Amino acid sequence: MPEVITFGSATWDVFLKMPQDQVIKSKDFPSGSAVAFNLGSKIDLEDMYFSFGGGGVNTAFTFMNQGIDVAYCGSVGNDIPGKEIINLLKESGINTDFVQRVDKPTNNSVILNTSESERTVLAYRGASELLNMEDVYWSDMNEPSWFYIAPLSGTLSKSTEEMVSFAKKNKIKVAINLGNSQIAMGREKLEQILKKVDVLLLNLEEASLLTHIPENDEIGIMSELNKIHSGINVITKGAEGVLVSDKDVLYNAFSCRVKVVDKTGAGDAFGAGFISGLIKSNYDIEWGIRRGIANATSCIKVPGAINGLLKEDDSFEDRIKVEKGKIV
Repeated sequence: MPEVITFGSATWDVFLKMPQDQVIKSKDFPSGSAVAFNLGSKIDLEDMYFSFGGGGVNTAFTFMNQGIDVAYCGSVGNDIPGKEIINLLKESGINTDFVQRVDKPTNNSVILNTSESERTVLAYRGASELLNMEDVYWSDMNEPSWFYIAPLSGTLSKSTEEMVSFAKKNKIKVAINLGNSQIAMGREKLEQILKKVDVLLLNLEEASLLTHIPENDEIGIMSELNKIHSGINVITKGAEGVLVSDKDVLYNAFSCRVKVVDKTGAGDAFGAGFISGLIKSNYDIEWGIRRGIANATSCIKVPGAINGLLKEDDSFEDRIKVEKGKIV
């Protein structure tokens, strides 16, 4: 049995570099800008490429790169992308015993890149939602040490409680990165689930949504998260770094400033890098934070969610600074 099993989507990603003149800037849009083109028109792309991704696959590659025995648990379609994903996982040394093939197309994403920092994702959530958890559980085998649950969307999000409860029953540690579908379950439901979770990972927007506290009150958000979940809480802030709490101890770390090529998979890279750091350092949180930031930094330097991930022997970024204090 692998040391870590990752759960989440597996996708076939198509990256399209859109011409900058397709961007319209206006206060009428919440983000201040939008991508627009005439219906029926033909748009000449500046570049395009293909890659594999999805939260479950992305995180599995980080654990594998860090020298940790890992399996991916998810479902793909009986189509060419599904077959190629399985082949890639096997060739890379990732256990595929828990991958299911179903009669629905493999998840697909089209990522419209319009600049170094902006992207729009068109997502088709297909086969991943059909994972049958009853076919996953095992008996008469050694349990893994960790479950890493990437964001689960749509109907698959309903399996969150079952996954976590199974892990708790079998003394398996759980790291969970909640997505919007899971947050939509409501605080009361999530509090019951999170009692069985060791590490909770959220980005700042998700943490604000869960706690109902504005994003500009980061300490208030973290204090409220500590009421919801008593384990390690992680709030990622993109280019602004990360906040991590372990009870009343607060860690504040800053991202490395690098040229951003593609932000796809950066959150997965940090989350799995952080847990890899905990595993390899016997729960040294500062070491985990540095590993997570270094992995995410390496990820965004090249196109694709899995192509730039750190290897086990790669050195850390020397510029990563971690401050340690108390939550007040």
